[in-house]
Amino acid sequence: MFIFDIIDKKRKGKELTVDEINFAVNGFVEGAVLPEQMSALLMAIMLKGMTDDEVFALTKAMQNSGKTYSFDFDVVDKHSTGGVGDSTSLILLPILASLNVKVAKMSGKSLGYTGGTIDKLSSFKGFNVELSEKEFKTAIKKVGGSIISQSEEIAIADKKIYALRDKCACVESIPLIASSVMSKKLASGSNTILLDVKFGNGAFMKTKKMAIKLAKLMVKIGKADGKNVCAMVTNMNYPLSYGVGCNFEVYSVIKALNGEEGNLSKLSMQLSAKLYSMATGENYGKSCEFVNTALNSGKALNKLKQIITNQGGSCEILDNPNSLLSSKSVLPVLSKCDGGYVKSINALTMAKVQKLLQENVKDDEKKKCGILLNVSVGSFVNKETVLANLYSQKPISNEIIELFLSGINYVKTKVKQPKLVAKIIR
Repeated sequence: MFIFDIIDKKRKGKELTVDEINFAVNGFVEGAVLPEQMSALLMAIMLKGMTDDEVFALTKAMQNSGKTYSFDFDVVDKHSTGGVGDSTSLILLPILASLNVKVAKMSGKSLGYTGGTIDKLSSFKGFNVELSEKEFKTAIKKVGGSIISQSEEIAIADKKIYALRDKCACVESIPLIASSVMSKKLASGSNTILLDVKFGNGAFMKTKKMAIKLAKLMVKIGKADGKNVCAMVTNMNYPLSYGVGCNFEVYSVIKALNGEEGNLSKLSMQLSAKLYSMATGENYGKSCEFVNTALNSGKALNKLKQIITNQGGSCEILDNPNSLLSSKSVLPVLSKCDGGYVKSINALTMAKVQKLLQENVKDDEKKKCGILLNVSVGSFVNKETVLANLYSQKPISNEIIELFLSGINYVKTKVKQPKLVAKIIR
């Protein structure tokens, strides 16, 4: 078998066998297949696509290229394709753990536009995300849940292949995205998996149609591997939380756990109820009641304190969330609208503003740069309204202010809140 023949076969649009896919993936990990050869194969896949059988074979090849975790008790997991202000994992995990559902969460850094869950956990001083497999399992047994960074031993091929995809313009391939996500999920050892697949200007999938296509494929992969899996296709045309940026998203999480209403808490509860229902067999309506009680009774907040403390972290910010808002430059931005309702808040524009606030700031201070919105879609505003506070470690330029203002649009008539969940894929 030769890699040249496999590349040529896929270039002609023909279906690859399991053996051919394994040969290419294993050869690349071992160094027998060169990066330029794998790049050529990835481009052929990008252009010609893959059948569902091929995608499953690619997923399994990447999963089996590294270590696979297993548990002697049932665990659940939730994965998000990422977005702006998307910090639902930090709410979902303690809710479910407080309801006696064990959550095993492996997360990555710098996923989405404003960072992954691991980046946000850096706001908790001393929190250890580098647990061994034994420590990970012990933590879950002890307090009901744990979040750790993606093990370097998990899906080794995926890391190497993703690095190439980024260089050869093959990131936006649905077969490659699906196999990348699911190879890690299947290797993480969870029995029950909920996928939060985002669409919109602040997501990798720009249209609902593309997000549904990706969700269906990932669900099919999970079920083919014997997992209890479901996907919720959710709206990322606007920031999910009032906070945008590391400290500010954690601030929003803490406020939500203390009862603040908003899209972050709404979607977190919907995701939690769905995953609870999947794990226990309870109907969705009753699951919503349990989740609502856990959140509003303080049980979820107390459980997060246990999880943080158990992994060596400080809970100081949970008791004093305002300490997260300690930036050198804080600038209120006033509306220029002379009476109207917020029609849209462009998620991608907010992410760009946050990145500009971080420019030329030391790495250890970047988490102090971000946005705390005071309005959401449907809010009434006038020229006296403070739309948001911008935070940075440097003076904030007019360019940043104007970019922020360009991301908010108004109308004169009342606006309905956009629907958070567009579709559920089972």
